Amino acid sequence: SDSNSKDQNVKEMAYTELRELSSVVELTPELKNDFLTLFIMRNEAINNAKSHEEKAAVYERFGQKLLSGLSEQQAMKLKENKELYNKLTNIKYAKQ
Repeated sequence: SDSNSKDQNVKEMAYTELRELSSVVELTPELKNDFLTLFIMRNEAINNAKSHEEKAAVYERFGQKLLSGLSEQQAMKLKENKELYNKLTNIKYAKQ
């Protein structure tokens, strides 16, 4: 069914994002788990968002959660990688 392929997509995208994040920032297994969950939740929220404004707000909210889950050093490392940072935190750069 269509909702199944959507679920699949949400997970695949989350795994890809996690891979990209952990190639830039060293993450413990616990953090990887937390962020995988975070990305899945965000991608589901994006699928359910009705408007572009709503999607932008979802990205903003989850971008904050992502940053608050990182140490100061990890956050700096991510921000230095502008392309990935933007992609993970800003709808304008996301692969939607």
